[in-house]
Amino acid sequence: MDKKIEILAPAGDKGAFISAISSGADAIYLGTKAFNARLRAENFTLDNMPELVRLAHAHGVKVYVTINTAIYDKELDALLFEVVSLWNMGVDAFIVADLGAMALIKKHLPQIELHASTQCTVHNLDGADFLADTVGASRVVLARELDKKNIKYISQNSKAEAEIFVHGAHCMSVSGQCLLSFAMGGRSGNRGECAQPCRLPYQIGNIKGYPLSLKDMSLCRQISEILESGAASLKIEGRMKGQEYVGGTVAIWRRLIDEKRNATNGELSTLGALFSRQGFTDGYFNSKIDKSMLGVRTEQNKQESSTLDKREYILNPVPVSIVAELKIGMPSRLTLTVDEKSVTVFGDIVDRAINAPLSEDDIAKSLSKLGSTPFVLRDIKIIKDESIMVRVSSLNKLRRDAIDKLFEREAKLDLPSLEKQDIIHPMRIKTALFSDPSQIPENKDYFDITFVYLNKYKSGIPVNGICMPPVIFDSQWQEIESMLNMAKKEGIEYALVTNIGQISRLKKYGFKLIFDYRFNVFNRPCVDYLQKNGAENIIMSPELTLPQLRDFGGLMVVAYGKIPVMTTHKCVIKDTEGCESGKAYLKDRQGAKMFCECGFGHTNIIYNSVPIYMADKQGDISHLSWHFIFSDETKKECFDIIEAYRKKAPTSKALRRIK
Repeated sequence: MDKKIEILAPAGDKGAFISAISSGADAIYLGTKAFNARLRAENFTLDNMPELVRLAHAHGVKVYVTINTAIYDKELDALLFEVVSLWNMGVDAFIVADLGAMALIKKHLPQIELHASTQCTVHNLDGADFLADTVGASRVVLARELDKKNIKYISQNSKAEAEIFVHGAHCMSVSGQCLLSFAMGGRSGNRGECAQPCRLPYQIGNIKGYPLSLKDMSLCRQISEILESGAASLKIEGRMKGQEYVGGTVAIWRRLIDEKRNATNGELSTLGALFSRQGFTDGYFNSKIDKSMLGVRTEQNKQESSTLDKREYILNPVPVSIVAELKIGMPSRLTLTVDEKSVTVFGDIVDRAINAPLSEDDIAKSLSKLGSTPFVLRDIKIIKDESIMVRVSSLNKLRRDAIDKLFEREAKLDLPSLEKQDIIHPMRIKTALFSDPSQIPENKDYFDITFVYLNKYKSGIPVNGICMPPVIFDSQWQEIESMLNMAKKEGIEYALVTNIGQISRLKKYGFKLIFDYRFNVFNRPCVDYLQKNGAENIIMSPELTLPQLRDFGGLMVVAYGKIPVMTTHKCVIKDTEGCESGKAYLKDRQGAKMFCECGFGHTNIIYNSVPIYMADKQGDISHLSWHFIFSDETKKECFDIIEAYRKKAPTSKALRRIK
């Protein structure tokens, strides 16, 4: 018998939570006030979570909690306290983004079910299996850029379940690879503070518009392909949205999945009215990646949503059967049955009544008080001796204990104590990534390792390292393997790893591995995890400050260069300058220009408008290894920058500092 596919609904507040259950969700994902990528949602607290988990479980609905932000070292104790508390309340799983957090939970709390967030940037089977093997992820949320062929391949072959997004907003940037909000305004998307600058207008050449704003996705016309894909869970985005959106969207998806059919025009129209940005797109899923995917939230869209009828979502109580056994000289016994689950609890010894024995009606009245629970009495059976006496308070406790046991997690966890992580401090080195081999200057000997992108490497280029494309689909591995074979035969020694799905193959070739900043490394457990999996050195997140970097001696920082703030599977250049140019500049409302270039597989890399520059501040980062990123600089400019670092020279150009 085929396993039932799960409909996974979002909830940012209690109203949305109830509407998801009422409308037929199989599971709900939500966040608390901490470690949550949707901090602007109302969210939930440890105080109100027990009630919500019980409510969901009474209706047969699972609850997953998001831990989908990057975690600082100082937050690790609080993280474990929250995870243990929520697990003991009955939470079913945690959706985790930080590799260090996953490794830490796996090490100390292996019983906990982990789902790898889409922020882990899994585009291929290697990535899914690597997370299953190394951190015990039972499920991986696949990147939204995957097409149906690659989704099916991973879903049907992975050691972990596959969860896919089927409806709602998705970012222009490849999942887990956006620094645009941080670069433009200091608000980190990796920390749940994204200001959505992708929704703003930009100019490319003479063309003004919204080249980074995608329509919301909806795969409601692809039901047969979804059901055949092997995906275990269908995820609806929307923790920032209210109960009308959640309830309405879940209800339609419930019908479509149960009836195994595509949405009608009317249902599609209703979904659009609930929320859309000039309609929907299924461009990634169907490999139709073009301008039609772009859209913004118009006044007409807002007007359509405002005319929707408001409704109140109410949950019907769940019927429960009660059997009470009250025998003189024996402990009182109560059995509750909900659906196919039964629990039995024991209470005080039943006494013989001296004056006023309890009647069956009195007993039934006490045991039937279910008003504050998700239940309603279906039937009650009382088996008792004549002339018995049991305190009403004892009967009330018996009822409460039985309800508690219905939801109780059998094996509760204790909070582990953390020992300080020892980091292997590698020798300090200098490395550089050149976007194009023609940039490499004569003074490149300043660097210990010089990288070019794998797809731009050719025999004779004076480098000893290749940089992997940030996005590799399973359908692209044959082409990548051919390039890797050639690079290895040419004597290339190092590989700059940009994705978790590359590690196993690069180790097979025997490359020495440097892990890129794209791994979003914020903490010591993440460093430890990557070092155990082959990292010779690691470029720390460019979001870290100098005080936060203080303990990571020997590990790497971007000491120079424009940070890539987006990697896009949707080609920005094709729609504006044209693919022939291979590059473009995006100008924002303040006139700042961001360089954009074509990468492997028709991806785009968009760089920050100003570079990090630390030539005259080398003392601040002297304990760290340095990585340089050369993007749109000429060969002469690259030469001059290297000489400026040799001489510790200041610059009058616009720059960004590590502070």
